[in-house]
Amino acid sequence: MRLLYRLASLAGALLLSACTNSPPPPPALPIRPISIGNGAGSQFGNYENYETGQTHPGPNGPCPIFAWDRPISVNRVIRYLSASCKVPGGIRILDLGRQIVPMDQSPLGTAQ
Repeated sequence: MRLLYRLASLAGALLLSACTNSPPPPPALPIRPISIGNGAGSQFGNYENYETGQTHPGPNGPCPIFAWDRPISVNRVIRYLSASCKVPGGIRILDLGRQIVPMDQSPLGTAQ
């Protein structure tokens, strides 16, 4: 009889704990503005890519390499490199990596 009483008490406690309110969901993240003041890098402006004059070997011949520079500080730029290779039916983009370069080695250094 004691075992039956203990099991009934345990079942009642579990039932009551299932009825408690669950915590509310976390609030949605605020929408961040695209442009903030006169900031550097992705905070302000879009920057065009440019052809570097170098090529990357591709399946259908050499592929031109393009760079896209974004300022990350007053003196430094992150440069994204990619190659655009012609393939049947379109173009294949190859990610060639990223590098940090001084601002004076970027076209952005002369544009500012």
